Amino acid sequence: AVYWRKDRKMQADREAAEHLVQNILDMGEMLLSSGAEVKRVEDTLSRMGAACGAEKVNIFVITASIMATMEFSGGVRVTQIRRISRSPKYDFRRLEALNRLSRECCTGGLLRKSLHKGGAGGTVLEKKLRVWKQGENIRERYLGSLLVTGSFAVYFGGNLSDGLAAAAFAPLICFLQNRFEPFCPNKVTFYSICSFVAGILICVFSRWTGMFRYDRVIMGDMMLLLPGLALMNSVRDVLAGNTISGIMRLTESLIWTGALVVGFMGAIWVVI
Repeated sequence: AVYWRKDRKMQADREAAEHLVQNILDMGEMLLSSGAEVKRVEDTLSRMGAACGAEKVNIFVITASIMATMEFSGGVRVTQIRRISRSPKYDFRRLEALNRLSRECCTGGLLRKSLHKGGAGGTVLEKKLRVWKQGENIRERYLGSLLVTGSFAVYFGGNLSDGLAAAAFAPLICFLQNRFEPFCPNKVTFYSICSFVAGILICVFSRWTGMFRYDRVIMGDMMLLLPGLALMNSVRDVLAGNTISGIMRLTESLIWTGALVVGFMGAIWVVI
């Protein structure tokens, strides 16, 4: 009976530890998908693991996967791997909220309590994470795209009509991103098609109406598609010592940019 109770306790401790590591990986995946650099994700997950009572924490993060091994008291060792299949969608508001939540978990002992109370704290963490797992505010995205495209079209030498035309085509690009990007196998395929379709429409309307210059409008609308933040994070990863992640993200960003250029240039060549 003593050994049976001991085995049941070890099994319960292991299940609680696996549940905690799963929640911690959820946090890491959401941080990566919000645009956090690899160094920050590794540091956050390591701190959360130590806060939940892990004696040893080993975290390895690249842009495509997260690997975590944590050793707890009583000989409980948990290893989990999380595949990150989608490229990040940069959302700094969600990133800031997740950072606050991670600090709350570390300083408030939420994860440590969950380990000793059968995962109750993990359930609290799950509820808080579920709030930020929801999609972004589509209305804010559309309004932001109108402002960005119109202002950049004017900044690159366009006039008021060019800015208004760029803003008019911005909702189309946002619609394509929201509706059709999940069905494409990778970003290179999607953005080459998206830039070609947007470029065709811009050039056709410019040629038919003559009210705006297609090149200024394309430069303004391209700002919604360029991976500027991804390029910045790749350089930061390399400088922070995460060479593999930095090179992977830099290579993806350069190929992504090349696909945009090919799409828009192909549209100009077809119509003009």
